[in-house]
Amino acid sequence: MQNNKISMKDVANRAGVSTATVSHVINNSCSVKENTKHLVNQAIKELNYRVNPTARKLRSGQSRMIGYLVSNLTHYFYHEIGAAIEEVLVKNGYEIFYINSHEDPDKEIKQLELCRLEDLAGIIVIPVNLNWKDIAPLVSNIPLVFIDRKPTNIRRDTVLITNTLGSFNLTNELIKRGAKKIAFISSKFDNTFKMRVDGFKDALEQNNIEIDEDCIIYGNTRPQVYSQLALDPEWSQIIDYVINEKKVDCIISGNDLCAFGAITYFNNHNIVLQKDILFGTFDNAFWMSNINQEIVAVEQNTKAIGEKAASLLLSRINGDTFVYSDYLIDTKIVSIKPNGVEVLKY
Repeated sequence: MQNNKISMKDVANRAGVSTATVSHVINNSCSVKENTKHLVNQAIKELNYRVNPTARKLRSGQSRMIGYLVSNLTHYFYHEIGAAIEEVLVKNGYEIFYINSHEDPDKEIKQLELCRLEDLAGIIVIPVNLNWKDIAPLVSNIPLVFIDRKPTNIRRDTVLITNTLGSFNLTNELIKRGAKKIAFISSKFDNTFKMRVDGFKDALEQNNIEIDEDCIIYGNTRPQVYSQLALDPEWSQIIDYVINEKKVDCIISGNDLCAFGAITYFNNHNIVLQKDILFGTFDNAFWMSNINQEIVAVEQNTKAIGEKAASLLLSRINGDTFVYSDYLIDTKIVSIKPNGVEVLKY
């Protein structure tokens, strides 16, 4: 636990340097020799010294706090991205402030209002609202980067994955394995999932497989945790419908939350993946290697996503005025088995 009495002067005494040098190292505000940096950082670590962001802002006149506004902070995927963001920010003298909007459009707006009042240096957002026409004025003067989802009526940098290509390659892999009648199921609908459905349809067309719109199904709920999906009767009904009524031989899941609901159904009905039914999903989730069956998945590079978002935001904070753009992070198709993960060539 940090000793609240430890000050910058204590760090300076331990490192054998001046308090000004410590300040320069912490704020990256002046060139300091690498050996001196090492001594200061070592002293900070040994004393467990933590910078007070509020005090830092008062001294510098500029906030060093970045908001990370997440649609679902209970999900491991967004934590992994956050860890990558934090690593970049800390190296550049900033702190990260985690905020959860709980997949609630109204709460997201309230959180953005608070971010404005707190005068944060910038915000990285995984949005819930898809239309920002009335929201954009709240952040008109705040550097902001979107991740994972791209809302309309606002022009900002957005970091996405190759959703369409990833879905196309995943579908092709399952077709190679013999799939002829494929359902695409998803726990919600937004622009991200539209891109994934586009890739799915492109693969079907390329392989001369008829597209059955009744086999593209979105859930009505916005579940936040795995337990809700496992118990949600909606998924039992959807999967039961595509297997028994539509007679599909393959199911593709739009994300890992949806996959968890599907696999719960398969386990309850003694359905073996890739044998009784072909199955693929977006996301190589942490729990999938514990399933004693093969799962084919689109793997997202959370580290690259977070690092790109953080670097873009820092550029905007520093005044760079390049054109707002969408930045795509490549995906991989992987085979997940109990003994490891294999990257499939595409």
